[in-house]
Amino acid sequence: MDVLKSTRSFTKFCPACKLGNDANSVTCRHCGSPLDLTAARAKPTGGLHETAEKEAQLVGEYSSPPSGLALYLAGSTTPIAIAQEDEFILGRKTEGESEPLVDLTNPDGFAMGVSRRHAMVRSGEDGYVLIDLNSSNGTWLDGKILIPTQPYDLPSGSLIQLGRLKLVAIYNSPSRVKK
Repeated sequence: MDVLKSTRSFTKFCPACKLGNDANSVTCRHCGSPLDLTAARAKPTGGLHETAEKEAQLVGEYSSPPSGLALYLAGSTTPIAIAQEDEFILGRKTEGESEPLVDLTNPDGFAMGVSRRHAMVRSGEDGYVLIDLNSSNGTWLDGKILIPTQPYDLPSGSLIQLGRLKLVAIYNSPSRVKK
């Protein structure tokens, strides 16, 4: 009896861009995101804070606002937003939006996989935290994928990735709106 060999190859789908990859792939060939979320969460990231040289480079490239948090497109030295609220959403504007929102529609947010309510940034005593809001295409902080609804410390100079859109967050100290 002949044994039939399966010629069918299995596909891994990327959690960030949802496109198919070879079964043995470790990173997405389309967007470069890790395909094994367990490994992505476990590995040390370092990110932009890996060396003192990189930290010094950030200080020269990006300027901190006097108050609040400045967001830069990765590779650009002009801020796309300066947010001064205690809490705000990173996403795409919709009609009737009442919450403070950093609108990422214009840097091609839709095509880059930014959800309407993608992530939240909240100020604290010592800095900011970043929270993924169950986004469709994932949120990364310094190369580490975030577990939705969990707060992660957001140091100044961090690289935030929303889907495939990369931002750098710079601040001196968090804004504290008087209530």
